[in-house]
Amino acid sequence: MIWLFLIVLAALIAIVLLPRIVEARRKLMDGAARNDAPGEFVQLSDGVTHIHKRGALRGPWVVCIHGLTTPEFVWDGMIEGLTGLGFRVLSYDLYGRGFSDRPDLTHSRDFFVRQLEEVIDAAGIPETASLIGYSMGASIASAYAVKHPEKVDRLILLAPAGLRLADNRFNRFVRETPVIGDWLMAVLGGRLCKS
Repeated sequence: MIWLFLIVLAALIAIVLLPRIVEARRKLMDGAARNDAPGEFVQLSDGVTHIHKRGALRGPWVVCIHGLTTPEFVWDGMIEGLTGLGFRVLSYDLYGRGFSDRPDLTHSRDFFVRQLEEVIDAAGIPETASLIGYSMGASIASAYAVKHPEKVDRLILLAPAGLRLADNRFNRFVRETPVIGDWLMAVLGGRLCKS
């Protein structure tokens, strides 16, 4: 019986200590670590952020916001297609990921929305932009769009984290009814999402 207690105790200690050990082994993000990074670095209010602008000199802007565990290079394949279509594309590393700083601050939605606001300003995007957000990036893009609707041309959410769909009769119907449900969502869905 004592061995079971020791195993459970060891497991609990491992659960508590593992995140601290992983964080302690994390590579320091400094100038030496950033030497071979593509793109450029901008100083923002909460730290240095890695940004990468690609594409045409003229054309509509698209800003790509990655998810919780993936740095900005996750967009490389999509960016190749977007730039081929004439878009200017800005991708960047969220704080704590990729080549961006790892500020010792609360990483809240407001924290990341502020980073996006400052990244867009630092990149010199004067007009509207389309936002593509993946996972946690979709949550950030959505919050930015609510705060700055006049600056968002289109909002594209891929596997959005933290967004709930109301479980009402209309949503169940469009989800469960082939063809007619798709048609209704195409006709009414956008209007319903705005309200």
